[in-house]
Amino acid sequence: MNTFLKTLAITSSLTLATSAFATDQLHNTKWTTYKNGKPDAVLKFTERNGKLSAKIVKILDKRSQGRKVCDVCKGKFRNKPLTGATVIWNLKADPKNRNQYIGGKGIEPESGMTFQGKATLKGNTLKLRGYKGFSAFGKTRILKRRR
Repeated sequence: MNTFLKTLAITSSLTLATSAFATDQLHNTKWTTYKNGKPDAVLKFTERNGKLSAKIVKILDKRSQGRKVCDVCKGKFRNKPLTGATVIWNLKADPKNRNQYIGGKGIEPESGMTFQGKATLKGNTLKLRGYKGFSAFGKTRILKRRR
């Protein structure tokens, strides 16, 4: 094999390895949300251009299973289907700590309220903090990784 082909093969391998590390650890993972200690929904996180978003892929709460659209939501979210709805967006890894996420936004389909968000990953638990204005006045939802 000539030098050019060897260089091309090595460069291609390094590029693929680098792009694999560039993908966030939450990318393409599913998480169960809980409300009052009971499973509420399944979210799937995806990463694009360094920003994470999460969509509802399954509703687990029997009280909400009959609810097909977000009728209490406002603006572009109003009357959109719940399953498949993006409920978290623009969340990005904190450059100072790869297990911290900042700058996110989201919507709570139960109330239609939008919020700012941040998250902390610890093993198979993701603590998602939603707030308006100040983090101290928000609430935390615990998500558990699905296998």
